[in-house]
Amino acid sequence: MKRVLVFEAHGDDMEFFAGGTIAKFAAAGHEVTLVCATDNDKGSFELSAQEMRAVRDQELLGAASVLGVKRVIPLGYADGDLGYADPRVLRGQFMRAIREVKPDICMTWDPFTHYEGHPDHRAVATAASEAMSFAHFPNFYPEHADDGLPPHYVGEHWFFAKAPRDQNKFVDIDTTIDRKIEALCQHEAQMVLTVMDLQHHVRASGLDVPFLAGRSAHDFAPVIEQMMKRAGEAVAKRSGLGCRYAEGFRRARFGGIEAWAPGQTIAEDV
Repeated sequence: MKRVLVFEAHGDDMEFFAGGTIAKFAAAGHEVTLVCATDNDKGSFELSAQEMRAVRDQELLGAASVLGVKRVIPLGYADGDLGYADPRVLRGQFMRAIREVKPDICMTWDPFTHYEGHPDHRAVATAASEAMSFAHFPNFYPEHADDGLPPHYVGEHWFFAKAPRDQNKFVDIDTTIDRKIEALCQHEAQMVLTVMDLQHHVRASGLDVPFLAGRSAHDFAPVIEQMMKRAGEAVAKRSGLGCRYAEGFRRARFGGIEAWAPGQTIAEDV
């Protein structure tokens, strides 16, 4: 059994980019923990910030249950403002989680991706990447040891990869695509927002997309299913796995030590 720790900015980040993979990790008996940095209180065209905060935990826990995530840790930062929080404090919170959970694999947003427009994603990417890289160095946040949390080494770093050029690890999600979609649909407020945002794009563009233009945003499940299956098919075509649906990541592991061991391979977990 291995431990997997995911750092996300918002409820649904993990599901969109790695829901099928996380479901496979859990089904294989690996233990998955999720850290969600923000309270999701900006993610609606209909609900107030207070109403969004009220449903956040219900949606997070519902999606986690579908995927088999063992534990969810919400940090409660204001949605949209994470980029303006103290980065050293955020990094310390992430490093504390690593030292507590002791993961073999960490997964998060990619700090080196191009054209990432969301400040929360950028903040999580930087803080998590640094925490993953330095959690085994005892002089980073030495106060953690006083709390019984010694340094911990994270061997595998998996990053959500939006751009095909960044993907070097692919996972066949044929058996878990439906759970990925079901988990996303647990984030009802976020999925209503997703459809409404697509409808904004349609109206502004002047294009004719009846499937979106005439739809109630609360009838979001067919839209999410189509989005995720199209995306999964596109990744699968690039993957060479011979599957119908796949997810792609930028993965770095064990500091590139494989170059020192020619002819040897590391077993894949999914």
